[in-house]
Amino acid sequence: MRNRTNLQNPMNQYSGLKQALQPHLGWHGAGVSFLALFLLALIKVKTVNLRELAVGFGGKALKESNYKRLQPFFRGFELDYS
Repeated sequence: MRNRTNLQNPMNQYSGLKQALQPHLGWHGAGVSFLALFLLALIKVKTVNLRELAVGFGGKALKESNYKRLQPFFRGFELDYS
């Protein structure tokens, strides 16, 4: 049986999600880290409001710094809807 990590710990959630995403994206580490933090914040705050998502990032960075980090990601990100 696979050794399970304690997913109640936010750091374990973050690390596990990063490891799961990396092989599927082909992105550099910072991009995968950002996406993992974003997805966890999205689940935590249950909103798509970027200001509220910035609070859900947690960590030592200021809310405003997280908000500024979200803006360029969505400005330059395109989804393939096909």
